[in-house]
Amino acid sequence: MNVMKLKKLFAIFISVSLLASCDFMDCNESDYYSLKEIQGSYNRVKQFVTDVYGYLPSNFCNIDGAMLDAATDDAVHIYESSNIKRFVNGTWSPNYTVDDQFANYYNGIHDANFYLENLTGLKFETWENTNDYDNWMITYPNFEYEVRFLRAFFYFELVRRYQNVPLITKVVTQAEANAAEPASAEQIFDFIISECTELSTLLPVDYTKMPGSEYGRATRGAALALKARAALYAASPLFNSGNNKSKWVAAAEAAYEIIGQSSALGYKLDASFSNLFGATNTASNEVILVRPTGTSTSFEAANFPMGVTGGKTTTCPTENLASAFEMATGEEFDWNNEAMSQNPYTGRDPRFYLTIVHNGMTWPAKNAVEIHEGGANGLPLTNATSTGYYLRKYVNNSISFEAGSSSAATHHNWVLFRYAEVLLNYAEAMVNAYGDINYTTDKCGMTALAAVNAVRGRTGVNMPALSDILSSDEFLKRVKHERRVELAFEGHRFWDLRRWKELAESKDVYGVKITKSNDEVSYKKFTLESRKISDKLYFYPISNTELFKNSNLKQNPGWE
Repeated sequence: MNVMKLKKLFAIFISVSLLASCDFMDCNESDYYSLKEIQGSYNRVKQFVTDVYGYLPSNFCNIDGAMLDAATDDAVHIYESSNIKRFVNGTWSPNYTVDDQFANYYNGIHDANFYLENLTGLKFETWENTNDYDNWMITYPNFEYEVRFLRAFFYFELVRRYQNVPLITKVVTQAEANAAEPASAEQIFDFIISECTELSTLLPVDYTKMPGSEYGRATRGAALALKARAALYAASPLFNSGNNKSKWVAAAEAAYEIIGQSSALGYKLDASFSNLFGATNTASNEVILVRPTGTSTSFEAANFPMGVTGGKTTTCPTENLASAFEMATGEEFDWNNEAMSQNPYTGRDPRFYLTIVHNGMTWPAKNAVEIHEGGANGLPLTNATSTGYYLRKYVNNSISFEAGSSSAATHHNWVLFRYAEVLLNYAEAMVNAYGDINYTTDKCGMTALAAVNAVRGRTGVNMPALSDILSSDEFLKRVKHERRVELAFEGHRFWDLRRWKELAESKDVYGVKITKSNDEVSYKKFTLESRKISDKLYFYPISNTELFKNSNLKQNPGWE
């Protein structure tokens, strides 16, 4: 199993290009060093931690030019040649994998284990009389806890893809790696939750009192957020086929560990939804952890509408997602309602306009987007949206590719955890645990209803509160709906459909056909495609390459 490769202990390559945009990752050396040379230098040790952080994911069109949402009913990727299509067209297999992170995350786990075995408890005596030494010795002990958090995060990414995977917490030889036995998904989740429980007592609330006041590093809140997410997955139908209620209770209590001390941790819902996805989202009190990816214009080039200078179009939201956004009154959008179908983009949930670019919206600059057939941004223009929509979320419209424009590349920070997700995790866990949307316990002092209504009612969104007389089943449907619209294009829908075992709901994908005659614009919903859904899609196939290396690995059901 080459994924668990044994790096030569005396020739460690320190890669710093992986996360160079993060303040914490502001290092510029790249070279080979002996283990002794690394152990003797704080800066080289810090570089090693940088390398481990570099395995954190982002979803800025990272899957063969596509966002993961294009493998759900929320979006399509406009280019048929992208491997993202394998998720939905029946060509995904152990020989033709997509988003195969098995080797990548085990490499990250190896590096974390190597750090924990070789680079903790150092004194850097040679540097004791330098000006920075005291600051180093304040910061350095925390690296151990950060690396353990990262290892737990990597295991979470593995277990939700492949379920039963080897649990390795020490540096192993090549032979040991290739003979590693898989642990059960339950054992992996237990490890993640146990690690995060301990780390939440060791990691700092933030780094404002640390030398350099760096951002982009694992905190107490990040450990608790990972614990809550892992507990939610462990309780969900995909991993909890017997619906063990104690797992839902544990998930609710894990989420409330953050909610109950949100003030002390510094978390609250941002009064501006758009703040969460811009260049300065690290300053938001809602954001728990981000993965910085540097300054660039590539995401804007990939997602500005076709017909806009520099725009290429990749991710196109579907009508499925567009229809999921309610009217501002809280009424469900309905194409059979004549008033709604004639003016489908009037009076919608404010998050709709911050997520999706629709026909007639002024975007990305001063001109209204023309997505109707024959319009400046519509078909038959080559590679124009096939769904009737373009992406807005995370796209920075301060960037311009017009000749003579003075706009510069901007920071892009992928949100890994934010407080709204925690509230929605909590609501889902509570209603599944207790079957009562108004229930509280000594350890869970907020009702499920209050958690969802906090997200819906945030300043700037102000969606009507859900009723307090909803049945638990009706409420659970609303929680799932709220996750879809609140967390759209943040990498959740793909996994939510799987852990709920509701992939069948994503089979049919819809668009909207827009025509214009004189000044009259007409809209008609249509079926864009029907995707191939089967039970084997709930987990990734383990590549045949990995199975060949390690015969102890077991292929996931349906992929044999």
